[in-house]
Amino acid sequence: MLKGRLAVNASALMVSSMATGALGLVYWMIAERMLPTSEVGRASAMISTATAMSSLACLSLAGAYERFLPVAGHRTTRLILGGYALIGATSAILGTGFVLLGFGSKLFHSTTDKVMFPLLVLVLAYYAITDPILIGLRRSPAVAVKNVFLSVTKIIPLFFLTGTATAMAVAGSWLLLAALTTAVFIVHVVRIAIGRRTESSEELPAGRELMAFQGVFFTMMLVSSVVPFALPLIVVGTVGTTQNAYFNLAWTMNAAAGMLRSSFGAAFVVEAVQPGADGQSLVRQLKRMLIPLTLVVAAGLAVGGPVLLWVVGAEYAREAGPLMVILAAQSIIDTVVIVYFMVAQIQRKLRLMLIVQIMIVTVTVAGSVLLLPHIGLIGVGCASIAASAIAFAVVIGPLITGIREMQHAEHPTHQPEPLTQQ
Repeated sequence: MLKGRLAVNASALMVSSMATGALGLVYWMIAERMLPTSEVGRASAMISTATAMSSLACLSLAGAYERFLPVAGHRTTRLILGGYALIGATSAILGTGFVLLGFGSKLFHSTTDKVMFPLLVLVLAYYAITDPILIGLRRSPAVAVKNVFLSVTKIIPLFFLTGTATAMAVAGSWLLLAALTTAVFIVHVVRIAIGRRTESSEELPAGRELMAFQGVFFTMMLVSSVVPFALPLIVVGTVGTTQNAYFNLAWTMNAAAGMLRSSFGAAFVVEAVQPGADGQSLVRQLKRMLIPLTLVVAAGLAVGGPVLLWVVGAEYAREAGPLMVILAAQSIIDTVVIVYFMVAQIQRKLRLMLIVQIMIVTVTVAGSVLLLPHIGLIGVGCASIAASAIAFAVVIGPLITGIREMQHAEHPTHQPEPLTQQ
């Protein structure tokens, strides 16, 4: 039963990631054909800005939900509704503040735009946090249904918008459909949570440890956001905007590959923290599923990446093709680091995980600054793979120890270690 649950949940999350990415590309391709380019650009900027702010508004609660909802028992409803309330308040503050402080002066052409933007941030935050809640409740197939449904239905209004439609119409249709979809699944989440009101919550840590766990994850989110924010600026400032176009496409494919591995990791963590989980069986399943996935991802980046770059343009393949090969090799190393992060979450030993994340960001950014002027985009790849190699060297010992503890523990989640341990 557990074996089937892990396979189904992991597969559902990976399908969700791939389908959402592909349908997102289709959405903007159709929008470009149906609407003025200037309005498509403004709509995409408005939605991407709202998405970034909604991610910040979620306060990195996803990790806590995936780790602790499986053992929350009768406290499930309180944790979920409390999270929604906190995220709602944070979204309102961020979205409204963005408008009132004038940061979006070039995005908003009307009062309606300004009123709609905070609502868009709120809805997208609720939409995003519902995924890890469903994962923590062991309802990962619902995540795939939710994301694919919205990805398909939001395309439909594009065919009814005239050639003079504004960005507000595009973002407004997105907002309405996301709100309706999110409302349906929030009701589903609350019904599941209420159904757990008679279950025990003995394995749920005290509030202080929950806050410590959440603090680490929030810090990791802030640290990890430095790389996608800083690297494009470094590339543009060092080798120009044209080179950044080549870099952006390569890095986007690399990020998509990372999302696939993360999707599997979320499903594994949820199953591993179930009371009485069979550690040996889970580790065997981890090997059987993750090794082929890693090889497919590496091959996709090394072979499929340059091919896609060539389809876009020969100059893309020439300039960013070697970077894709480096990123393919790095993806294999990264898999080991990601597995360590999964084990650290399960065992609630997060200090080293945070230190490693800071090391990865520091080496990647500093190395890119040093190498880009001399060897171009390959320098970013060298810095990135060096960061992963250092992380690998640091975590391999604790990872082996953690895997052995999972395999030999009769009830791995019954004896949690303090968060301060490595």
